[in-house]
Amino acid sequence: MALLAPPDHADDYLDLIQLAAIRDEPVMAYKNLLKQADARLNEAFYEWGNISRLVRTRAWVVEQLIVELWRRNELDQSQLSLVAVGGFGRGDLQPHSDVDLLILYHKKLPEEAVSAFIQNLWDLGLDVGHAVRTVKESVKLASTDITVVTNLMESRFLQGEHQLFNDMMERTNDRHIWTGRDFFQAKYQEQKNRHEKYGETAYNLEPNIKEGQGGLRDIQMITWVAQRHYHVPSMHGLVDVGFLLPEEYLQLQKGMRKLWKIRYALHLLAGRKEDRLLFEHQKSLAKIFSYEDDEESLAVEKFMQSHYRNAMLLEQLNMRLLQLFEEDIIQSHEDKQVTALTDEFQIINHYLDITHEQVFSDRPGALLEVFHHYQQNPQIHGIRANTLRHISQCIYLIDEEFRADPEIKELFLGIFKHRNLVFKQLRLMNALGVLGAYVPVFGRIVGRMQYDLFHMYTVDQHTLFVMRNIRKIFLTDKYHAHGHQVAQHIKAPYVLNLAGFFHDIAKGRGGDHAELGAIDASLFATDFGLPQPDGELLSWLVKYHLMMSVVAQKQDISDPQVIEQFANLVGQQTYLDHLYILTIADISGTDPKLWNSYKDSLLQELYHRTTQYLAAEQTATDQSDVVLASKAEAMDLLDAKHHDEVTDLWGHFPDRFFDYSTPEQIAKISQAIAENKHQSTVCVTDVYDDGFELMLYGGDQLGLFHHLVELFADFQINVANARIYSSDNGFVLDYFHCLGDSDEQTLHELKQSVQQILEQKEYRPKGRELVVSRREKLFLEIPQLSFSAGRNQNETRLEVKCTDYAGLLVNITQIFVQLNIDIHAAKIATFGHRAEDVFWLSQNNAALTTTTRQAIEDACLALLKGT
Repeated sequence: MALLAPPDHADDYLDLIQLAAIRDEPVMAYKNLLKQADARLNEAFYEWGNISRLVRTRAWVVEQLIVELWRRNELDQSQLSLVAVGGFGRGDLQPHSDVDLLILYHKKLPEEAVSAFIQNLWDLGLDVGHAVRTVKESVKLASTDITVVTNLMESRFLQGEHQLFNDMMERTNDRHIWTGRDFFQAKYQEQKNRHEKYGETAYNLEPNIKEGQGGLRDIQMITWVAQRHYHVPSMHGLVDVGFLLPEEYLQLQKGMRKLWKIRYALHLLAGRKEDRLLFEHQKSLAKIFSYEDDEESLAVEKFMQSHYRNAMLLEQLNMRLLQLFEEDIIQSHEDKQVTALTDEFQIINHYLDITHEQVFSDRPGALLEVFHHYQQNPQIHGIRANTLRHISQCIYLIDEEFRADPEIKELFLGIFKHRNLVFKQLRLMNALGVLGAYVPVFGRIVGRMQYDLFHMYTVDQHTLFVMRNIRKIFLTDKYHAHGHQVAQHIKAPYVLNLAGFFHDIAKGRGGDHAELGAIDASLFATDFGLPQPDGELLSWLVKYHLMMSVVAQKQDISDPQVIEQFANLVGQQTYLDHLYILTIADISGTDPKLWNSYKDSLLQELYHRTTQYLAAEQTATDQSDVVLASKAEAMDLLDAKHHDEVTDLWGHFPDRFFDYSTPEQIAKISQAIAENKHQSTVCVTDVYDDGFELMLYGGDQLGLFHHLVELFADFQINVANARIYSSDNGFVLDYFHCLGDSDEQTLHELKQSVQQILEQKEYRPKGRELVVSRREKLFLEIPQLSFSAGRNQNETRLEVKCTDYAGLLVNITQIFVQLNIDIHAAKIATFGHRAEDVFWLSQNNAALTTTTRQAIEDACLALLKGT
């Protein structure tokens, strides 16, 4: 490869005659020329000039300036070779991309002249990545580093001694180092590592369009293998040798140009090199690419859906071609073991294949049989690339007649009914476009994102992850022990799989997606002939899939009325079992960070209380029986020597403490208080991987709760749930479920600090600045405060919805202290960028007056609107 050919109308961007005529202050003059060229290129970009021409024209412009500076520094007189590598070597250059250069020398390097040349390039405003080596050093480095040899494969000679460049290229080709086989294996592993680093999915909220799955690197990977093993100069050479179909080549080129356009716009918006689709750029990109809001979708959601679908196509093409390479480069040396399945399908070395190219065109139903065979045969490790290619080419065969075929319906339903590989089959069907074609309502959510910080993945990926989580719960107790135990009672798991499939299928249509999805699920049940009870359960699960999470996180589940209302909604144990598992799978499938020990304990508590109600048809008047049972179980766990004094201690606390707390919690804190001679006591009642439960006993004091919350914040510990139980003898018993470090040293230091607070006579709030992250600044919520009746006539319930600021809980509880308001309980919930915190409050042992409510609202709004 050599110097780039001048593009059409090159003088519009850089006048070579003017360049050669510059004499005074050449670097400054060149810098102005580069700015002028960039301005014209950027103008052409916004006028939708050809993106391929733009990036190659910029590479040509930069190349002319570099070569001219090389000459002006008189480096042509030395035995040096100037080489372009990396993207610059390929001949495409984005507005702020690195300009990678390699300078080769024999034995003596004119260091001053080379340093001056590199400094000139920096002064020009270029981000230069450079290496200075001998040919021997280059060969040695390339022989051990796959990245170096890849860069050298894309190198172009620019100026200087050509023989140096030729020697390096000769000694680093596949006859000397990195055979095609070795190169492919190393690059394939490199890609797997890269995908893992960038989240193993192309559907993150802020995807990296260069390094992530379905990004530019995946396209380049194909070209690199083609060059190294098949000795073709470009990707198009794979068409000539029969490895790439013409339509696949066009798809790859179209996908690459789309990524180039986005990357070009990203660089202009960021004013620097940027490959991540950050939230702060997504709306601007949607505007640049002419997307508009409508009733169903925001412009930014449409833009991102278009990107995700493009990435999905490129990812699939990448994997299919790499599998073809693997079959040809690696497996061609292996003995071929063929096992016949049917006249149309066979297994070749553990991979499913069709027996002839007309299988799908002759019988379209075979498009679903592929996945049936894959799922039914454990010896199959995957589908051969050629078969995957034929599936993609035959998607058009999935039409109304295909969807109406009873045998095909049975095959599709069978995927959900099978014990294994449900997620794997559906994920592959989605990637190939089969799933969206067969279930058109699912096709509408493919690649669909929601512009917030709560939903980590696109709707289709989230849906598939929920189904994966459901299967994990059924198959092993390592994922969720209690959920696995409940799952053993479910006789028809396929209904739960279908509920996971349909629960978010109506996202983006406007209206309540749960209501609309329930209608879709009901139609599916009828169309596919599900037994009536299964169909009714499916529709109900989709309609109420959010309900258990809402009740657990926003209501007081120790309140018998809350349990009664929820139990009446559920109606029967089997519905509760299904909903419980679906809720676990849904929360953890939205964002892995959302699932924690607090949510686990809440849902388990709600499940157990509702199960008890359904079994005994429990009413509010039965609470005393629950209290007595909790006391009896806790007493059995205590040392006998403490029974009498603990009985006396319990007499000072309200029944709701025994109703809400587990017998283990009651026993641990009670024994700790007794052993501490009824002085201020701190006790860790349970420890989790992500947090702990802490209970404390001490004299009541103004601002105690706020002081504790501030202390937790100092330890970078988040309070997820809190309850305050006031005794009739001036003491309080507080419970906290905390998320954060739970190592022994942290807990020891925290307990000491809490003990000091309990023994402190006076406290002055310090306050804490509200802090919002880069992402959250883009999603500032309008604060909303709502008051409602509490659990009894002496309480008021306050719900605060706002942006999730760091320091939020500390500041809100400080307002309560200033207004002399007592906190009885708190639930702290975060949904992406949004906080939804609930407090149960009173003032002077009574519900809050209208005046006090207004004072709280004014203070909170002043706090939140001032950020």
